[in-house]
Amino acid sequence: MEKRNRIICLAILFAAVLGLSCDIAESNAGDRFVVSKDNTVLDSETGLMWANEDNGVNSNWEAAKSYCETYSAGGYTNWRMPTLEELGTIFDKNSDKRFMTYSAITLSGPCPWSSNTRKNRARTIFFMGGEANTFSKRAKNGFRALPVRDAK
Repeated sequence: MEKRNRIICLAILFAAVLGLSCDIAESNAGDRFVVSKDNTVLDSETGLMWANEDNGVNSNWEAAKSYCETYSAGGYTNWRMPTLEELGTIFDKNSDKRFMTYSAITLSGPCPWSSNTRKNRARTIFFMGGEANTFSKRAKNGFRALPVRDAK
């Protein structure tokens, strides 16, 4: 709880220094996720800031990477594609949503791409069961872009 409060305080302080608004809309998942009105979600457990929803369309890996790197919510421009490990932190095995994330984050497809690659293949987590899988970077049906950034 103390670490979460420090992260929230630092986020608010940085926002104030940069002249950005930091309107907090709600907290959930035991106050782990702080949802802001600027379409961002701060995970106080990991120190990551997520887009509150994915890109909403089928995307191959290159398109998803481009989307993440050009995303700009909350006044931030240093968004990126998450690692497989980072995606794992938002999988909620107890979720009653079709695509099992904590309620603060919405997926419109089951597989957000990760930055973990090997040659022409990339990793993802199947958010209907939690399994990590590897697919061709050209695959796009059901694949999405979900931007993340380090909030520290």
